[in-house]
Amino acid sequence: WKAARAATGITCRWHDLRHTCASWLVQADVPLHTVAELLGHSSTAVTKRYAHLAPQHLADAIGKLA
Repeated sequence: WKAARAATGITCRWHDLRHTCASWLVQADVPLHTVAELLGHSSTAVTKRYAHLAPQHLADAIGKLA
């Protein structure tokens, strides 16, 4: 990991990669509990930080009232 970072000049941390993974999964409509399980989060409360990236579920819920 250190050699790859040094060779590319990228200053990326493992946390950055996990954050990107979670963000992309949520944006792809993967359920939060699945994202939490994949990333080893202790609870979905941790994963909910990424929920704002996929607000479509809120519009879908309101659409069911019509």
